[in-house]
Amino acid sequence: MNTFDYFILVADFSIAAAIAISFTRAYRGGRLSSYYYKLFWIGCLIGSTWEFTFLFLGHEFLHSVKEWPFGLDGWPRKLSHSIWDGGIFMVGVYFCLKYLKAPHFHRFSRNELGIMLSWGIFQELLVEYLFNGRVWVYEPLSWNPVIIPSLPGSATEVGYTLIPQAVWVVAPIIFYLFSLHFEKKIIRFQQNFPYSLNYY
Repeated sequence: MNTFDYFILVADFSIAAAIAISFTRAYRGGRLSSYYYKLFWIGCLIGSTWEFTFLFLGHEFLHSVKEWPFGLDGWPRKLSHSIWDGGIFMVGVYFCLKYLKAPHFHRFSRNELGIMLSWGIFQELLVEYLFNGRVWVYEPLSWNPVIIPSLPGSATEVGYTLIPQAVWVVAPIIFYLFSLHFEKKIIRFQQNFPYSLNYY
């Protein structure tokens, strides 16, 4: 472990903690509705499904360039990355709110889904470009073949494999369906209890 490795370690957990604390404080301070607060944690839960699956698959599938000390390379790292994933999903939500007209997430919208998918795929390619080969390595396997060759300036000599890219094609769709499901539940609640306060 050199200085760069320790910087990545500290930044990984510090930013994850900052993301979770920021969403919680915004919700408790009334600056974030319960709908979006729940969506954030749903995003974290969705992210944990592949983060911990990758951990279960072991080093033959994914391994660190350098093992993190103090037992932080296992499930604590995956927990941190799950929170990162929740934050990444919410950036997609922010783009929808910023660039599309209201109402948002009331019914299926190709524009909303397109933004979520485009953001998910773009950030995954960027993350892999920056960190694959520097912080972690996905091993090419028969069921995880290389689909993108190594790009100029990247640290990996192998290239970019299928599974990490496929995750961020499927995951935004699942997250978007959850966003619609919760929105419909809120609408039904408000129709049945029109005088309820602060639910949304």
